[in-house]
Amino acid sequence: MIRRLLAALTILAAGCATTQHQPTRFKILQINDVYKIEGLESGQVGGLARVRTLRKLLESDGTPVYVMHGGDALFPSVMSKYLDAKPMIDVMNLLDGDATKFDATMMVGLGNHELDKSDDKILLARLKESQFSWIATNTLYCKTKDDCAPFRVVGDPVSEVMQIDVGNLNIGVMGLLYPLSKPYAQSTNVIDSARDAFSALNTDLTIAITHQDMPDDVRLAQALPGLDLVIGGHDHLFTQQQVGSTWITKADADAKSVIVYDVTVGAKGQMHTTPLRVVLDSTVAKDPMVDARVQEWMATLSEKLGGNDTIGTTKNLLEGIEPAVRGRETALGNLLTDVAREQMATDIAVLNGGSIRINDNIPPGPITKYDMEGIFYYTNALVAVPVTGQQLLDILRNAVSRVDAGDGRFLQVSGFRFTYHPRDGKFIVDASDVEVGGKPLDVNATYNMATIDYMYLHGTDDGYALFADATRPPKVNTEREADFRTTVEKYIHAHGTVTQAIEGRIVRQ
Repeated sequence: MIRRLLAALTILAAGCATTQHQPTRFKILQINDVYKIEGLESGQVGGLARVRTLRKLLESDGTPVYVMHGGDALFPSVMSKYLDAKPMIDVMNLLDGDATKFDATMMVGLGNHELDKSDDKILLARLKESQFSWIATNTLYCKTKDDCAPFRVVGDPVSEVMQIDVGNLNIGVMGLLYPLSKPYAQSTNVIDSARDAFSALNTDLTIAITHQDMPDDVRLAQALPGLDLVIGGHDHLFTQQQVGSTWITKADADAKSVIVYDVTVGAKGQMHTTPLRVVLDSTVAKDPMVDARVQEWMATLSEKLGGNDTIGTTKNLLEGIEPAVRGRETALGNLLTDVAREQMATDIAVLNGGSIRINDNIPPGPITKYDMEGIFYYTNALVAVPVTGQQLLDILRNAVSRVDAGDGRFLQVSGFRFTYHPRDGKFIVDASDVEVGGKPLDVNATYNMATIDYMYLHGTDDGYALFADATRPPKVNTEREADFRTTVEKYIHAHGTVTQAIEGRIVRQ
């Protein structure tokens, strides 16, 4: 499959040649949001060993290849949680084949999760270990809230912008993170910072490595039409869009897919390229050297976890990838919400898809301790509250309001069914679309609903107005509150094999 890709790239490059002068040519290998260095589905899909294989093939014809990473390279990851993100840097340092040599052709933008830790010591240590460049154009490092400076003050290998020379072509690269504020970091307005960087670079081509939602990338390209490419992260799903002459691309998370650009620039400076998505599935061999290092780290993690014991089995595929848990009913969501409803002895249960962190599928067969670590990356307790039928309807309307954006507010559910459908440019749930316990929704009735304490306390972050301080309902069945992960593990142990399947709880018309 990859060799067919190389043939296609050769044809594209030949078609872009000019007759006046030999064109300048280079390639870009884009990845973003890599949380599992080993890949998905027990290493059968994605992973950095396959990225190394593809990189070698792209370099095989002598064309310069630049690896650009759209951010979220360190966290959140089970491996990083227990090993302080050391494996992520160690394996990325191997993507050029030499862990001790600085890789001048690899550059990474800061993602929001790079700044997860409240203490900056881990991040700063990992940055200094990097044998590649980090670009932080609009992110400031803050000693205090009022004492901030460009992030490059932390030292090599961080810079505000980069310039690359390919033949007689000068390429500028900036790294942009959506605005946020952390104890030791702040990122400023993306478009304003991009304009300033664009003017300062004054290069033949300009590339932005970004970490923000796709609509924000589109606005950036509209505001700065001189940008040539936007190498994006944060959305976790493959998507691409062209705004004017600017391509915006995002690859699937965990290198399930990558984006390859074969860029040719003619004598008059015109750029010719079309992004190609490359799926790194089991047909792509893993680079032996990188895979060996990955397996060493997997063994270290297993030891840290006290072994990767099997806690039970599943009859059906438990989909935990974000496009599934944030966009439709899944057997994993049904399992988790069934457990919540049973433990809290409620009529119904809901769980926001964004709280399911594994971003991987558990095939039929063993369910392991490592799977549990991924699902329950964050600790949550089960709680229960009373809701009226009307409040439940409002909750469901909010749940589907951004379903096509892969937003974490989408709900997995138990104890009821509902249908949603498009109308007037929005997704709609009517009262007649909902059944609770096999009966039509009664908007005046009260139902007890199980959920997690995060949603109960912070649901307004995802638009759930019911959980605002002024309207948050009182808890019920408080004597049954329990740690969510522990409860699920007990359920799996008790049943041996879980049988939850997709059964039509959520229907999109």
